[in-house]
Amino acid sequence: MLRIRLTGILILLSSLAYGQLLISQDMVPPTPPTKVYYSVFVQSFYDTNGDGIGDLRGLVSKLDYLKDLGVHGLWLLPVHPSPSYHKYDVSDYYGIHPDYGTIEDYRTLVKEAHNRGMTILLDLVINHTSNRIKWFQEASSDPSGKYRNYYVWSDKKADFDAEPFHWHAVRDSKGKQLPGPKYYGFFWWEMPDLNYDNPEVRKEIFNISTFWLKDIGIDGFRIDAARYIYPENQQEKTIQWWKEFRQQARKINKDVIILGEVWGPAKDIAPYLKDGMTACFNFQLADSIRLSMQEEKDHYILQTWWQIRDTYKKQNNFYEDALFLSNHDMNRIMSDIGNKTEKGKVAATLLLTLPGNPFIYYGEEIGMLGLKPDEYIREPFLWNMEGEDKGQTTWEKPYQSTSQTVKPLRYQLEDPKSLYHFYKKLINLRNNTSALNEGTFEPFIQDNRKVLAFYRGSGKEMVLIIMNLSKEIQHIVSPGGMEGYHMLLGTHDVFKSGGGAIYLQPYSVFILETTK
Repeated sequence: MLRIRLTGILILLSSLAYGQLLISQDMVPPTPPTKVYYSVFVQSFYDTNGDGIGDLRGLVSKLDYLKDLGVHGLWLLPVHPSPSYHKYDVSDYYGIHPDYGTIEDYRTLVKEAHNRGMTILLDLVINHTSNRIKWFQEASSDPSGKYRNYYVWSDKKADFDAEPFHWHAVRDSKGKQLPGPKYYGFFWWEMPDLNYDNPEVRKEIFNISTFWLKDIGIDGFRIDAARYIYPENQQEKTIQWWKEFRQQARKINKDVIILGEVWGPAKDIAPYLKDGMTACFNFQLADSIRLSMQEEKDHYILQTWWQIRDTYKKQNNFYEDALFLSNHDMNRIMSDIGNKTEKGKVAATLLLTLPGNPFIYYGEEIGMLGLKPDEYIREPFLWNMEGEDKGQTTWEKPYQSTSQTVKPLRYQLEDPKSLYHFYKKLINLRNNTSALNEGTFEPFIQDNRKVLAFYRGSGKEMVLIIMNLSKEIQHIVSPGGMEGYHMLLGTHDVFKSGGGAIYLQPYSVFILETTK
């Protein structure tokens, strides 16, 4: 049998920074069917009107590319009107930024995505608004008006002294600070926080969610800054708000997806999964994967995954997970792990074979690079060499190392060993293999930290994933019955085993299948 059974009642896997972690001998039971999502910054994706800025029609024109890649869900970074290029300060929740197109273009996107079996998630930014939205303009100019209480105000010096960076004076049209009460803005003075103790604010947000779910027909939301609805010392109120939000959303779509951005360890995220969020991004696991790839040895990836699972299950046995390697707020994964295609394939394997819904950050599939500041991690997608594709966005020059060392998609399509083709094969395998899509999970216990291995299973289907994280040849003890396997996917043509051992080439990945 191509397996190692866990023996004894409990097996001690490792001693972690947060204490010793014990894993029971039982496998993790099957998970609900999962989807591969693609996170796209519309501004950088594809341009159809020649202004150098990506637009919704451009994204529609590339839906077949994403379908061919194997994507079944799209998360669009904010698309609302906003004074900022990133659009995380909304000035109209019912509109589309004119650079991106119109609300009708968005309707077309939803329709065409659904025709291809793809779900659409709207990035909903409701912790704060832009200071240029009508609500705040009236709130700051009319203390007795309807919108004043949409925001949080204070004239107490004690408040300002306690949080000097979060309280801001109203400014006139020339930017001069005016005397009088200050407003609360956790992130920035141009992003005033909404007051969720005001029933009218809650009603306003419910109306906004209804519009996008019912009138436009989206499938759900990615929630920005989900833990900051109330100040951090009022987390119970924040969690309660998300329960109410989900209840309202489910009246329109019982299967609504509510995906939370809740930065922090599992213990802080878990309460949001009880009745509020459908899933939350797994930042702790992403950190473990990144560190393992940098150090070229396992930084307790499987133990971290299991500890997070146990923490989440205490709140919700049916929670979903959202896995990722990098996002629009982080250095791109290829920059952090050394810009090596071979290592990129190992990272991709972790993302796409561990249990959960994987999120691919646009350009990750071709190995795009980027180190902060943020513009350099949100740069134009490389469809072709500069000047060779009229739809290539030009609002920002590609990150220098990307333009010099990363092959555009056009050339990776022609190279069967490219990172793009590995992503495509891996996603296709995942989508069509029950064990990887929704199967059980069980660690392969071995003591070489430069090798990572685990099983996924479904019915009589059993898959073993093995990867060498390092630049040196590695070997591990082979389970019995190796003659029963066949290779589903590998970074190398030859899989070597014999004499009771498995031999792994540098940065190699093998996905093997056998029956129970």
